[in-house]
Amino acid sequence: MVLDIPLDKAAFIGLWIESILYGCHTIVFLSSLYLLRNSKSSLKFNPALTAVMLTVMFALSTTHVSINFARGLVAFVSYQETPFGASIYLKKLWALSNVMKQATYVTNILVGDSFAIYRSYIILTDTHFKCDKKFSKLVVFPICSLISSAVCGFKSVYNLSQISHFGESVFMYDIFHFRAALLGLSLVTNTSATMFVVVFIVCKSRQTEKPLVSTTQNPYRKACFSLLQFGIIIPASLTASLILYSLKMNANYIVLDSMSQIAL
Repeated sequence: MVLDIPLDKAAFIGLWIESILYGCHTIVFLSSLYLLRNSKSSLKFNPALTAVMLTVMFALSTTHVSINFARGLVAFVSYQETPFGASIYLKKLWALSNVMKQATYVTNILVGDSFAIYRSYIILTDTHFKCDKKFSKLVVFPICSLISSAVCGFKSVYNLSQISHFGESVFMYDIFHFRAALLGLSLVTNTSATMFVVVFIVCKSRQTEKPLVSTTQNPYRKACFSLLQFGIIIPASLTASLILYSLKMNANYIVLDSMSQIAL
């Protein structure tokens, strides 16, 4: 038997962790804007477009934590006199606040995936790395995965909004499969977008006889390790979320709430 925690405790822990991560997200967001403004990178990326995408993700993260905080106040304050009040409120899946929260989460995931694809495309098409045009076309695969995840994600939100009575949960058939597909496809999108670039950089490093372990001044080594460091966070979170959700555990709420603050 799989051990799990009650829904109200999972929601409270998720809100607490998300609030902490939101503070970290704010610092990273402001630092990113500062670096973009003063960037002298040789990569031919669009600073304005990058700033817009970062701002959109931060706005979505702010919206998500705000809705989650408001729901927490209602669940743990307004319903404190009602026996099992927090759980009763949180099980109202059809509540507008919950539907908005889920829609914000899905949108944030999709924007984050889009940014991962854009980041990979910039590297694969930059003249500094002299990438073959055929190699740059690999981004078509994660783009197709992104479109599929968008369909599954918003379909799960729509099905959630159609619930009108107690007894249903996010693990019901009409929601479970679409939400699991969203997490799986998002994992594929992030992993493929990152690994395509990592594999290309490793191959390019070998061709130029600049091994990844030679020196810290090796641009290929620095690019490869930077991608792995930043690119592994989201896939790891998605993997944990997918496993917990597939096991139909309330603990998945903790990871889901946290993920809205680490998409940057």
